[in-house]
Amino acid sequence: MAIIKSAWELALEKTEKLQVDPIKIKRDLKVKEGRQSAGSFLSDMDATKEAIKQQYDAVPAEEKEAFKEGMTLTMLSNLALPRNAAFKDAFTKVLDLGLILGEGNDQVVQLLGQLEGFFTQYLENQEDLVERMKQQFAPALQQKEAQLRKQYGPNFTLRPEQDPEFMKLLDKQLSQLDEQYTNILTQAKAQIKEMLGIA
Repeated sequence: MAIIKSAWELALEKTEKLQVDPIKIKRDLKVKEGRQSAGSFLSDMDATKEAIKQQYDAVPAEEKEAFKEGMTLTMLSNLALPRNAAFKDAFTKVLDLGLILGEGNDQVVQLLGQLEGFFTQYLENQEDLVERMKQQFAPALQQKEAQLRKQYGPNFTLRPEQDPEFMKLLDKQLSQLDEQYTNILTQAKAQIKEMLGIA
């Protein structure tokens, strides 16, 4: 008959096999530090490019790769499809980080510059799509509005945003647009990682 082990004994057996790798722990901490530095720079409107550059340059050579990886990961996670034109203010800081991390690599700077145009184009395409959808849906909306005026009076107006059918169609179209742009953005992020030597 087999001996039934307690959960405590099983846990002890598993932890005995674990090895603590101090080098990996130190590296992970440096990556985390890089992420936090980049995050602070991006979120603090008063943080300057010069200050983050000094901080980056002050990292010892043997720790630079891990620190750079952390900063790069934070920078890339902040590259997302914009919701409005105000993205340009925050994007300037992302560009600054790219310049520092690129350390003179013109391709990184060029690609990040192209992304600014890409984001602007995305917002324009989104606007155009909404306008086109409103035009296409106008006859159906006028018909619904005429029916609702019989119910609610002659002053009743129906905006496209109030119509569930319109919003459903619009959401579907916007989702497709988002998907197309997200795929391109994902490829661009992968290229930036590669250019910066981040695995």
